[in-house]
Amino acid sequence: MSTSPLPLNSSEPPGRQAVRLSWLKDPRYRRIASAVVSGGAARALSSLVTLLSLPLAVRYLGAERYGIWATVVSIAVWVNLLDLGVGLTLTNFISRAYAHRNNLEAARAFTNALVVTLAAAVLAGCGFVALWARVNWNTVFNAGYALHEEVRWTVLIAALLMLLSLPLNLAAKVFAGYQELHTYNKSIALGALCSLAGLGLGVWLRVSMPVLFLLSYGCITTVALVTMIWLVVRHKPWLLPRFTYLSAPVTLALLGSGWSFLLIHASAIVVFSSDNIIVSHFLGAAEVTPYSITWRVVGIGAVLQGLVFPALWPAYAEAHARGDVTWVRQTFARVIRVTISLNVVWAVLLVACGRMVIGFWAGPAAVPPFTLLSVMAFWSVIAGFTTAQSCLLGALNRTRVQAVASTLAAVVNIALSIVLVTRLGSLGVILGTILSYIVVLMVPQTIVVLRVLRNLDQKKSHHGGMEDTERITTEKLLEGLAPGE
Repeated sequence: MSTSPLPLNSSEPPGRQAVRLSWLKDPRYRRIASAVVSGGAARALSSLVTLLSLPLAVRYLGAERYGIWATVVSIAVWVNLLDLGVGLTLTNFISRAYAHRNNLEAARAFTNALVVTLAAAVLAGCGFVALWARVNWNTVFNAGYALHEEVRWTVLIAALLMLLSLPLNLAAKVFAGYQELHTYNKSIALGALCSLAGLGLGVWLRVSMPVLFLLSYGCITTVALVTMIWLVVRHKPWLLPRFTYLSAPVTLALLGSGWSFLLIHASAIVVFSSDNIIVSHFLGAAEVTPYSITWRVVGIGAVLQGLVFPALWPAYAEAHARGDVTWVRQTFARVIRVTISLNVVWAVLLVACGRMVIGFWAGPAAVPPFTLLSVMAFWSVIAGFTTAQSCLLGALNRTRVQAVASTLAAVVNIALSIVLVTRLGSLGVILGTILSYIVVLMVPQTIVVLRVLRNLDQKKSHHGGMEDTERITTEKLLEGLAPGE
């Protein structure tokens, strides 16, 4: 088993150790840094793959078919809701088990989470296949009649791949809980390479859009399957699912904590994925291309957050489980400062040269209006700030207010976007997103974060004198147990 984040035999309180240790020497920071470096390498490779694959796909498929492709991907992401929030809850369960050195607790949580997601995927798959043939997908995507067969088969393939990926995505949550994302990042890199190879093969063979989708995204699913098998068979064999690990109380605990994450995840999907659907329906599939491409370019600025936060989340959870509130408090303050600074710089760069870069990269059809690009750049600053807050709240399982606010924000977002798109075009869609996010979500979420930080400070001051005795007693008990007991 991996060593604990702070020396187990030290009698010094964890909060004082976090102050005494340089952040460069802190074991948690080292693991986060390792995840960031490896994730950066994987993300750089993925970005390179995107630089090659996106213009390749746009030029091969054309504006209308690529607009449909992008919209199908946006809709397929909604399938992730079927994990019922269990995936993110599993990260917290694994983090707690890791803090307590309890392999059995981790194995039970993983087995029950896997059963829940498998059952959800099977039931949803049966229902979708029954419904699929009855829907006129051309009407949904506002596509030409000539694309009827390609659209409907692309939708089916995308849905089945996403359903298959639903239980496989739990591997990432397990690696995160053990603070070993540096290992999982290798799988991400391999999947990106295989996806590019599949796309290139499809273009070379001049296949149809459904087959091209299967070759590209099917490779990612295959790599995810191999990673899951390796995780439970070789890397952490104690996680291998067993019938004896099934437990109604554990399942209920996963679902009980998962509902908040489900609502938050659902609202995030609405915010990040519904725009393409609205643009396609009201303005036509061809208008999705500049909107979608600009959104993806703006999202590059969140790459560092995407690398840090998955590693930071379990570190927060594990530190909180050990009572190391000083580390949590100081780390969050650093993250907020760095996040705001980097996102402001990125927004300025986007406004200055974003249209030129997009035109050179993806072609004239993908170049957005200057106003749309500027508003999306502003959105990147807001999204970065609130995501940093969400990382802390999720790790500490303080998500009830956030869940309710996120749900309301999603409803307001759709309503505003529909109203504004008919008046302002695609610019109205992103304005609807920003207004709903600031008013309905960011304000109440900030209030909750301030309250959580005050509680952490009170916990530190009220219980600081008791930490020495409690920690020594707990560690002696843990050292006397065999792993998994």
